[in-house]
Amino acid sequence: MSESHLTLHEVADELGVHYMTVYRYVRLGYLPAHKEGGSWRVERKDLDDFVAEPEAVRGRGQSDTAWDQRLVQRLLAADQAGSWKVVEAAQASGMELRSVYMEMIIPAMRSVGEQWEQGSVSIAQEHAASQVMVRLVSRLSAQIARRGVSKGTIVVGTTATDLHTLPLMLAADLIRLEGFEVLDLGSNLPASSFAETAAVQQRLVAVGISVTAPDQANAIQETIAELRSQVDVPIFIGGSAIDGPEHAKLLGADFGGPGVNDVVPELLDLV
Repeated sequence: MSESHLTLHEVADELGVHYMTVYRYVRLGYLPAHKEGGSWRVERKDLDDFVAEPEAVRGRGQSDTAWDQRLVQRLLAADQAGSWKVVEAAQASGMELRSVYMEMIIPAMRSVGEQWEQGSVSIAQEHAASQVMVRLVSRLSAQIARRGVSKGTIVVGTTATDLHTLPLMLAADLIRLEGFEVLDLGSNLPASSFAETAAVQQRLVAVGISVTAPDQANAIQETIAELRSQVDVPIFIGGSAIDGPEHAKLLGADFGGPGVNDVVPELLDLV
């Protein structure tokens, strides 16, 4: 085996620990690794960096854990089981569900996207990581339990020209955590269907449009116009393609911004 690519058994020998301990480090995202054939391989530099870290950061203490970066490692390895183990470990350390989304899932998703833009990961890696993330969010969604009476219904979706589902899923879950019922209509939705569905919802509080793809001004304005023809509630837009509140209003929305934190206070004010 090349000195720069170590097997887990070789790493275990160097660390003086059992093979399964090294395997645990890899699957929890403590030690970066990738698969060659059917076996895990560790880069020499990554092992040297791991050895240089304080012992608490190496997985025996959780106070300063960079959970988002550990998740990124498993996402880029397309390791669904390992990614979920990282999430479980974060929750076991005391991280609340909203923090899992805000401090772990969203930063990890952003990091993968940035690495793809920089050319350090392939488009196939980015797509595989996104698919793993969709499965993680689906499992996290099942943990959301509303306490008390619903604050009302919010319908969310994208324009007919936006194919990004994951940002919409994240936004829907974070709004659910605030006590709303959320109907997530998904991506690539015709404006007429969006409006017709929103119009028949009970206790409708607002309608939201997720905007990730750039250059969608016409599609956004068309969707908002169709919605306004059938519902009489505030319309908000959010996502990475929205620069801020003024940009959202310029496109015809009542409020909005790039992140969920830009719209949640406005939604709570409505009720």
